[in-house]
Amino acid sequence: MSLGRIKIIILMGIVCIGSCTGPRYLKSASTGPEEITGTCDLFLYGHRYSDDFKNVAFLIPSGGKYTFELYEPEFDYHVRKGLSAGTAIEEAEQFVRFHYSFQRSKWNKILDQEGNVIVYELRPIYSTLDFSYGDVLDVHYLIKGDKVIATVGLKPEIEERPPEPFLLRPRVK
Repeated sequence: MSLGRIKIIILMGIVCIGSCTGPRYLKSASTGPEEITGTCDLFLYGHRYSDDFKNVAFLIPSGGKYTFELYEPEFDYHVRKGLSAGTAIEEAEQFVRFHYSFQRSKWNKILDQEGNVIVYELRPIYSTLDFSYGDVLDVHYLIKGDKVIATVGLKPEIEERPPEPFLLRPRVK
C-alpha cells in the first residue's frame, strides 16, 4: 500500500470519528425558589385560551452571559423585565396555576457547560386523571452564540391523544 493511500484512509477515519460527536446539551437540575435572588426577567408562556395546559414560566437572572429568547410567536408569551426575584417568583407561581387540573409546580434550573445558571424554569404538574403524565411539557434549549433559544411543546403521547367528546368531560360546578 502506498503512503498516499494510507494518508487518505487515516483522513477518512478522522472525518468519520469527528462526525459522530453530537452537540453538547445543557444540564437541568431541580431547585427551589429560595435559590433565586436579585433581579430577573420573566417570560410567561401560555394562557392562550381557557383550557390551555401548555403553560410555563422562565426566570432569567440579570447580568447573565446569555440572552434568552423563545422560539414561539410573540402573541403566545409575555415578558416582564427587571423584576425583583420575589415579585417574579410570585407572578410565575400564580401564572402556572391557571389550569383546572393543576396539582403542584416544579422548579428547574438550566445550567451551561460550566455549571452557571442560564434560566430558572417553573412548570406545572397536572392531575394524572386528566393526562397520562403529570408533566406534559417538552421544553428544549439551544445555545446559538450568546443566545439561549427555548422551544415549548408537549410530550408526543399528550399531543397525539384524541380529543375527548364533549359529553364525557367532567362537569364544572
